[in-house]
Amino acid sequence: MQDSELYEKLLGLKEPWFVEKVSLDLSAACVTVILGHSKGATFPCPVCGQFRPVYDHHKRRWRHLDTCGFTTMLEAEVPRISCREHGVKQVNVPWGEPGSRFMALFEAVALSLLKVASLSDVTRHLRISWDAASGIMERAVRRGLARRDRTPLTRIGIDETSFQKRHEYVTVVFDQERGCVVDVLDRRKKETLKTWLIAQEGVLNKLESDSMDIWDASIGAVRESIRLLARSSLKIARAWRIKEAAGELLRAKNHEEAT
Repeated sequence: MQDSELYEKLLGLKEPWFVEKVSLDLSAACVTVILGHSKGATFPCPVCGQFRPVYDHHKRRWRHLDTCGFTTMLEAEVPRISCREHGVKQVNVPWGEPGSRFMALFEAVALSLLKVASLSDVTRHLRISWDAASGIMERAVRRGLARRDRTPLTRIGIDETSFQKRHEYVTVVFDQERGCVVDVLDRRKKETLKTWLIAQEGVLNKLESDSMDIWDASIGAVRESIRLLARSSLKIARAWRIKEAAGELLRAKNHEEAT
């Protein structure tokens, strides 16, 4: 098996893409895989999906997982097409996300490592910069947000945490049922949390419970937001009205006040 065929199989390339050449630079400990596409191939517009012929090319490089300890790079003249509706657009390639300098498989490995190791350890192990690792995480977050559905929440947790040497605070909303973060709100301001809660009325229509480990002002925001939602059929809203009524009853000093 030739090296070109080997990398085509390893990369999972399909028509119209193929490996043109594989070069090895021993002094730089680097393998470069040069990709090409069939002549006359058409590519879909990244916006509308309409297939159009090649308009021109733009050379790009991507970092791949190492080959036998050698840094492995991919190079390709990425086509641009001229869409009748959306103008000149660079096509999407199957091995990497738009705007990324890394192969999708490389980013997947990096994300797996970031789940169990510190950022500095991962950057050192993969030999990438902090900015590169941060970009990988940001793209993963964007993909996750794009896939996030609007499944109604039944149990949420609200907490606050700090970062950057404890100088910056954020409010974290957690889905206790599915075990995932729903949203991260800027700082720990009362109005920020209140605005988010009210905006999520469609998602919170089946909310049964919430737990909070946050400062008093934020608790006030939750209390006020639930009051605003109290006209709805939320179970938690009905429970809140019962709780408030019970509190007034307990605070009554005599029979007249209780009635």
